Amino acid sequence: MGGLMSPRIPALLAAALCLLAACHKAPPAAPVPPLSEEQQLTGEVNALATEAALLLEEQHRLVWDFWTEGKVADIAATYTGKEVLFSLENLRRIDRLRHLTKDPRELRALTSLHGHFAGEFLARELAEYNDASANLESALRLSVDGREVRYRDMERLLANEKSAAKRKALYTAATPALTRLNQTLYRKAERTEELVKQMGFESYEAFGSELRQADLERLSQLAEEVLQATQEPYKQVMERLSQRELGLPFAQITRADIPRLFRSREVEDAFPKGESLAKAQATVAGLGIDLAALPNVKVDARDLPRKNPRPLAMAVRVPSDVRLSFKPGTGVLHQGRVLHEVGHLLHVAFTQEPRFELARLGNPTVGEAYSALFEDLLEDPVWLEEHAGVLGDNDKRAQFLAASSAHKLYLIRHAAGRLLYQLELHRRVEVDPRELYRALMARAGAMPMTEDDVERYLVEQEDFYQSADSFRAWFLAGQLQGQLKARFGPAWWHAPEAGAFLKELWARGSAPSAREVTQAIGENGLAPDVLLLRLSTTLQVPMKLDLRRLDDTPPAPTPGAPTEPPPAVKPSATPHVKPSSTSASVPS
Repeated sequence: MGGLMSPRIPALLAAALCLLAACHKAPPAAPVPPLSEEQQLTGEVNALATEAALLLEEQHRLVWDFWTEGKVADIAATYTGKEVLFSLENLRRIDRLRHLTKDPRELRALTSLHGHFAGEFLARELAEYNDASANLESALRLSVDGREVRYRDMERLLANEKSAAKRKALYTAATPALTRLNQTLYRKAERTEELVKQMGFESYEAFGSELRQADLERLSQLAEEVLQATQEPYKQVMERLSQRELGLPFAQITRADIPRLFRSREVEDAFPKGESLAKAQATVAGLGIDLAALPNVKVDARDLPRKNPRPLAMAVRVPSDVRLSFKPGTGVLHQGRVLHEVGHLLHVAFTQEPRFELARLGNPTVGEAYSALFEDLLEDPVWLEEHAGVLGDNDKRAQFLAASSAHKLYLIRHAAGRLLYQLELHRRVEVDPRELYRALMARAGAMPMTEDDVERYLVEQEDFYQSADSFRAWFLAGQLQGQLKARFGPAWWHAPEAGAFLKELWARGSAPSAREVTQAIGENGLAPDVLLLRLSTTLQVPMKLDLRRLDDTPPAPTPGAPTEPPPAVKPSATPHVKPSSTSASVPS
């Protein structure tokens, strides 16, 4: 039967195939070597970083909606289901991997990630105290001349009050209201010390050094030198300013007078409503940067009733989704804030660093320096002539520049004093914090501290040496400005080449340290001299500047150093809490 297959054929084919398979059977696969501890941890930590990046993006979207439209931002809800993400166990995983890696770039990324996770861990554990102090501060009221005022409005009220006696009364009236707040802050400080030890740091200063990415001992030496070098010039400047602005000798003013002292009004009319963003855009246009044309930048300039009036740059995702919230405002302070935020925006918008940890985490000093660079244009006579036409009056221009430069000198000294205070406070456990605060801040301000001043020793206490960031950022911004003027001329913002120069710096994201940025611009370490010399020239007071450069390379874990594997930690369940300022909390 030609059309039918014999029933024996399939059986014969099957047998042949079996024989072929037996003859050509592949050798058994070689066993897969087990992953090393470093490889296993790398996979685990990369997964943690990805989850943290997505969470931060989600939180920043909520903050953006809150800031621009007044929508409720429930940041605490974003942690639902992620209670163990920022646990001690995961923190120790990252730390263990830091000690195993031998690659400097990897070490830097892991250190930034470790700092972020530590901040989130602290925010969760301290949420009770952070929320209590925030709520108390928001609710604080004081009675002055039969009227009730909010504590949060204090600085604005002091700046607007013409009478020295009324300023003093207002300031004094706030002191009793701080008692309950101080109690909460004291309990928070005690708990923070415990948590730092739980995270494996030998001291509060050791953790602060990692978080600030600075050698705090060297920085304290620089702070001491700055205070000494500026002491007498500062007194001269403050004497002139207090006589001019308050009609009082400097020896008679108190801290209650400080907000009024620096309330310079000479250039307010030069910055009318609706022009501050246009002035900023025109400035960066000279650098060859068209903000409106950048595809990754969104500017929300709507004048919505519930929109926060303060400008805000926000990196939802670096660098693909960068945003600027702007609401029309008036005056030099508003203009300064717009320029400051534009500096932030440009830094992240031109970042080319692909890695999350190096693009947006890490210490903010370098980013703050780029913001200060643009904000400092308000103290540049050439920029003022271009963008504030009323400054054809040389006397008016000189008065404004004198006041703004005096304020910068005051802020530098104040930051130096706070840094020294924080360091001594945590090094000398037996010291009376009130008396230490009195001594160091009286020296920094060159004015005696009253009992009302001293009572603010806890309110003005900062978390983990925050003053170190602004202290270094101002000096770095001064060096950047000096290099830009030397390379591209006094009006450097008109040179597209200056824009290219800055873009090359911005491209590295948050990865480089302040010292590395100085090296990239041809210098070697932070140098206060450039900024202080500028202030000296503007204020017409000589300063003896023999200050050392600061190589602020922070101590870091030694790559490859042998460490014991971290003990297993069973994370406990944690309540849903609103994070503090160490994470993506809603700005106030």
